[in-house]
Amino acid sequence: MSAKQIQLADFINKRILHGSPQVRARRIRLLIYIILFTAIAMVLLAWPPVAGAQIKPTLDAIDYSLLPGNRIRIELRLSAPAGQPQRFSIYDPARIVLDFPGVSLNLAQKTRLIKTGPAYSVSAVESGGRTRVVIQLVRHAPYKMDTTDGTIYITIGASGNTGGLGYLGAPGPGHIEDVVFEKSAEGEARIHVMLSNPLTVIDTQEQGNSIVVDFFNTGLPQHLHRIYDVTDFATPILTIDMSARGDDTRMVVNTTGQHEHLIYQTNRGFELNTDF
Repeated sequence: MSAKQIQLADFINKRILHGSPQVRARRIRLLIYIILFTAIAMVLLAWPPVAGAQIKPTLDAIDYSLLPGNRIRIELRLSAPAGQPQRFSIYDPARIVLDFPGVSLNLAQKTRLIKTGPAYSVSAVESGGRTRVVIQLVRHAPYKMDTTDGTIYITIGASGNTGGLGYLGAPGPGHIEDVVFEKSAEGEARIHVMLSNPLTVIDTQEQGNSIVVDFFNTGLPQHLHRIYDVTDFATPILTIDMSARGDDTRMVVNTTGQHEHLIYQTNRGFELNTDF
């Protein structure tokens, strides 16, 4: 018997088996509980993740390749499939914007210069629980999107079927159907603009404390031609100024304080979300 075994036997004899039968029984039960709890804790720590556990996907890489016909294919590699991204296009400057809800960034470099074919650069930013990818174009071009497992392929300059994403040219005529402001339970300000034409081309830019949104070839009904004062809602948005500019409509969102904002378009809706 080794020295350690002798020490352990001596400890059990003096600390556990010493005393009356009732005291020894309590000590033995306590020792059993300690051993059981320790074993369970070790098993739980070593147990692999539950199969159904949700792991947040990440955007891990951005690559591109030049294709015949001066086309470019941009590849977005995710750690796991994240469904179809929300997307919209901007007419001037020409850009393609993809929003991935529930996806976080895992990129060492958030901007990738391309300067090849119709594409100039690709940038990614994470905000408000989603990742936004902005493809800056040198000129307007048709494009399509394909998805394979966790990889998104955007082919710019593609001919034929554009996969439902449309063409970055001048849109057909449309009009603003409604403008709605709301404050979420989390305190986020949301502006919803309902559009009659799902292919409406939209341009957004920041000018000081204002966010300027132009809806091209889109009319504004007289009853929506107004300034919405939403100061009382205590959000970063103070006023929403809707006005007609020839065949276009301009929305100027005046804000205050440091805040983050997110803009996206789906089907016939345009939405601007902002929060402190």
